[in-house]
Amino acid sequence: MKGAILAIGNELVRGRVFNTTSFWAARELLFQGYEIQEILTVPDDLELIVLRLRDLLSRYAFCLLSGGLGPTTDDITNEAVAKALGKSLVTNEKMVHRIKEREKAQNLPHNPLRLRMARLPEGAILLTNTQAMAGYYLVLGRSLLFCLPGVPQEFRHLLKTKVIPLLKEKLPLKISIRSRLYKIFGLREADINLKLKSLEEELSGVYLGYYPVLPEIHLSVLIRAPSVEEADKLFELVDQKITKTFEPFIFGHDEDLLEAVIGKLLSKRKETLAVAESCTGGLIASRITRVPGSSNYFERGVVTYSNQAKKEILGVPEEVLVSYGAVSEPVALAMAEGVRKLAGSDYGLSVTGIAGPTGGSPEKPVGTVWIGFSCQEATVAQCFLFPGDRHLVQDYAAGTALDWLRQYLTYGTLVPRYQFTCRG
Repeated sequence: MKGAILAIGNELVRGRVFNTTSFWAARELLFQGYEIQEILTVPDDLELIVLRLRDLLSRYAFCLLSGGLGPTTDDITNEAVAKALGKSLVTNEKMVHRIKEREKAQNLPHNPLRLRMARLPEGAILLTNTQAMAGYYLVLGRSLLFCLPGVPQEFRHLLKTKVIPLLKEKLPLKISIRSRLYKIFGLREADINLKLKSLEEELSGVYLGYYPVLPEIHLSVLIRAPSVEEADKLFELVDQKITKTFEPFIFGHDEDLLEAVIGKLLSKRKETLAVAESCTGGLIASRITRVPGSSNYFERGVVTYSNQAKKEILGVPEEVLVSYGAVSEPVALAMAEGVRKLAGSDYGLSVTGIAGPTGGSPEKPVGTVWIGFSCQEATVAQCFLFPGDRHLVQDYAAGTALDWLRQYLTYGTLVPRYQFTCRG
């Protein structure tokens, strides 16, 4: 079943906002067997929206339209949809009630502009019965048009809870679908592809996709088969192949987050973690504490950015800093062991490096990062040379430190193996 996405907003075409929502939606729909053939982005231009929408609706079984449903005068999606379909705009009293109730609950003064969100094309059916968020759909003969808010959180919520169930109900598939997303850390996209190249060539109905979400690589698997039994059998075969090939590097599936996987492992073992960060500036601690319940296993995080902080808080000897420099193996070791002892935790992680764009040297170029890991068994450190700009180097460093801990908790690995460039 094929469809299209039309994303609306000046901020998208002018480069102020990157349109990740449409690409996320295309992937989610593909996993359900609904294939997006086109993704178009247009500005807040009434005639252009009407033109593009009419064209897409003439060629596809369904269309997702995102953005332009808000209260401001540049939100013209409802007007454009009505014009494209030759319908009138009518006031939806349920939406009016929700808007007023939301104003009351948030102690907001009444703003008549908000009532623009209740002026919907004739025949529009709200996608939610209780929430004040915008969003509706229209049944157009044998096709469906979904109009969703541009706010990513609201868009994703409605797509998963409303749009996909409606597609399955009103546009049911004639084939069986199985899908899974494998989240991989420590391997390169092309090398993963090379090892799986034969799968798609030898097995009909198997579709693989490779998505770099750096520093992770996401591998999508889609199985299409005439029956549930055949789909399950084919999926089991492919899953076994992928798991056997990449098991140490697969940290999760579908919606799993690396920090949440680590949290489950630490909780199960009833163990605790502390981190000492320099070039990542608290990024590791931030990721860990995004997970509900992290207070059960995360003892503390310290950002020891200066040499003085490394000495005063973690007990890094001054002579080590003078002799080897802050970005070095001895300092990474001292930081990891120092924070573990300071916190009285089971594990300590440390990161010290040169994120750039300045500060590098021939001996220690930008991207050089030492990561330390300390436990009762030993304290070890490893040097990496990460690619990219400052933010990407920080992301690589934080992700690698977390995945190193995952590998130890899962496999007892003291020195992990990655395809990143290692130094020292």
